[in-house]
Amino acid sequence: MISWEEGKGFGWIESNGRRIFAHIRDFERGQRRPAKGEAVTFLPGVDDQGRSCAKRIRFVRQGGRVGFGSWIILLLLLPLPLLALDDLPLAAWVAPCWFLAASIITYGLYVSDKNRAQSGRWRIPKKHLHFFELIGGWPGAWIAQRRLRHKIMKGDYQVVFWFIIILHQAVAADYLTGRVASRWIMARIQEWM
Repeated sequence: MISWEEGKGFGWIESNGRRIFAHIRDFERGQRRPAKGEAVTFLPGVDDQGRSCAKRIRFVRQGGRVGFGSWIILLLLLPLPLLALDDLPLAAWVAPCWFLAASIITYGLYVSDKNRAQSGRWRIPKKHLHFFELIGGWPGAWIAQRRLRHKIMKGDYQVVFWFIIILHQAVAADYLTGRVASRWIMARIQEWM
């Protein structure tokens, strides 16, 4: 925000050298009133008179911290998949390295997508982010969502993200218990056919 008229409920945002009108009604619900100099993101729009303006305005939170509770949850979610991968006939270092590499790549994709969102450029498709979460990058996505404050409030995105985490947990648990669940499921499918 380069300026804000508190009494009037509007101000101006500077973007790419242009001043863009911003009204308080165009801030996302639950946002507080802005102050001069605060960084915001927005979607370009048009007002009732056909003039360009900012829509869906929200504050930019730079460099957020991952809370203690989030670290605890992540540490509780990691052991089962790591134990299952470690039990595979691979060298002991392969499983942690796989999760680490996939997480670093996924974190980088989140950073790129966040930067693209803030500058109004083409975004990384959700299916690509979910693919890297699925192949083992979900811990990196977990950290990126909390640190960058990106994708964490998108309900439809979070449903798929949590499905991926639960799938990793279920497959790992099934593998470590001698594939009891998958054998039972396959037996039911064979009976049905």
